[in-house]
Amino acid sequence: MKITDALLAEHTVFHSLFECVEKQLTTPLSIERLHLLAELLLGLFEKHGKAEHDLLLPPLEPFLHEIGHLENFHKEDDIIIEMLRQVQEGDNAAFAHQKMLKMLHLANEHFDKEERCIFPLAEKHISEASLEELGAAWALRKDLSPVKPRTNP
Repeated sequence: MKITDALLAEHTVFHSLFECVEKQLTTPLSIERLHLLAELLLGLFEKHGKAEHDLLLPPLEPFLHEIGHLENFHKEDDIIIEMLRQVQEGDNAAFAHQKMLKMLHLANEHFDKEERCIFPLAEKHISEASLEELGAAWALRKDLSPVKPRTNP
């Protein structure tokens, strides 16, 4: 599997999670519940971002720098993580609620940019074999080994 396919699949999961969280935010939530949601998203987002930054970005850096997206790419990830930490550490439910809504909006925009700009750029400038090697490295990080068929006793 190519890394772009793997990361796009993770984006699909994130979009589903974001929809669920957004539905939860249609009513006021306790600060404890907001902390829990932030903790869940933060853990997943940090792992996803680390994989993107460690595996996909290095071969794309010259191209991203050339089009002026390299700093924005890093900055948006940092802002999203900081927003989630503010929710997780805050004690004001109304503030945390608004911060979570803003984070969801920014994260959706960020993923959209990656899907429209970063992934196509990778597909254009990184060979298919290299994308698959990076996908294998991604799978190793996730400890995804091929699933063996179950045998009936």
